[in-house]
Amino acid sequence: MPVSKIRTKVREEFEKHRYVNQLRAVDVLIMQSHMEFQETLNYWKQLSHVMKYFRAEEDPTARLPRNFMSGFLEGRN
Repeated sequence: MPVSKIRTKVREEFEKHRYVNQLRAVDVLIMQSHMEFQETLNYWKQLSHVMKYFRAEEDPTARLPRNFMSGFLEGRN
């Protein structure tokens, strides 16, 4: 995967929370991003965990199930 695509995806993740103004929420988001980064660097995340961020681009028909039971019956988590 090209580096430019990865940078674009990381930027999209940051842009999701662009207008968060509450200090505690910002602190939580910073800690979560730091934990994600450390888990990735330590190889605690497998390739499938990392690639889930790119699923929408890879499979445009990918969607979340309507509810838990329909997802369970489809074999999804």
